[in-house]
Amino acid sequence: KEGYEPPGVVNWNDADDNNAFHAKQCIIDFDGTLSTEVALYNNKKEYDDILTHGLTLNDEGKPYPAQIFMVGCMVPKGAKNVAVSKEFMKYMIQPKVLNEFNKGGLGRWFNPLKDITMGDPWWNADPHRKAYLEEATGLTIPYWFVYNPAYAEVMAEHNLNVALSKVLTGAMKPEAAAEYGLKQVEAIFARYPIKAA
Repeated sequence: KEGYEPPGVVNWNDADDNNAFHAKQCIIDFDGTLSTEVALYNNKKEYDDILTHGLTLNDEGKPYPAQIFMVGCMVPKGAKNVAVSKEFMKYMIQPKVLNEFNKGGLGRWFNPLKDITMGDPWWNADPHRKAYLEEATGLTIPYWFVYNPAYAEVMAEHNLNVALSKVLTGAMKPEAAAEYGLKQVEAIFARYPIKAA
């Protein structure tokens, strides 16, 4: 509402934050990967003009834990060629292969094998990758869906984002929108009860 982001922000999809940053419609992109930076990798002037850094310190001067997203593999139930899929996964999770795969993506994703990544000078040779490496090897926490699959559905449904959009567009007052979004989240979590061991 105060002009720090384009008015269309309420309708952005997953790539629109990157697009708005590249179009100079905003000056900050809060992203969990280096996708914004590596899109400009071949444009050295613009690539070098971007500053990448980890999360700021909290009010007590301590680091916030970062949620570092790792891409995983899966074989769907009932898939054909399960044996071949498993062999491919065994190949891909070899430390050297996985590191080269992530380097091939210009460091957009972080290698979960920290020792391999930290031992490879390539990751520190670029200020964007270095900042990503420092964040990913610092204080981290898993994404919430690790604890309960309900959170994956919440992320897919964008319940809280929809509530925020209702506030930004003037369709609801903040209190009503928060109640609206949280009721939807509560209903989703009710379908995924977690029993204590």
